Amino acid sequence: MDIIVLTIFSYALYRMAVSYNITPWKWIIRYVLTFFASTIALCAVLIGIYGQNMVKDMAAMEKLSLAIEPFIMLYQFVLFYFFRTRIVRYVHVLDQVDKNNDNNIPNPPTTPGKDQKDFSYFR
Repeated sequence: MDIIVLTIFSYALYRMAVSYNITPWKWIIRYVLTFFASTIALCAVLIGIYGQNMVKDMAAMEKLSLAIEPFIMLYQFVLFYFFRTRIVRYVHVLDQVDKNNDNNIPNPPTTPGKDQKDFSYFR
């Protein structure tokens, strides 16, 4: 179930990034890697708490996974919302930079006059 929700949220991030005309792959990769890294960290913590015998006992593992699954789904949604807001902020910052750059367009260089020498070959 987690992979299905992860795929749906990744597609939503992809469509959102494409609609804002930014590259979507870095956002999707960050989202997926963050989810998998946090899931591996959660597994390590659970093995540390319940011991290695939990991995061998399938009944205990099934009980624990049923208890934790709603929280993992909630975490996926929170992580999706976090990356969604990051995309919106990123686009907002890009718009601000574009507006500032439009105001600071330099004047075209002037041609040298009669009393000025052309030193363009030194550049």
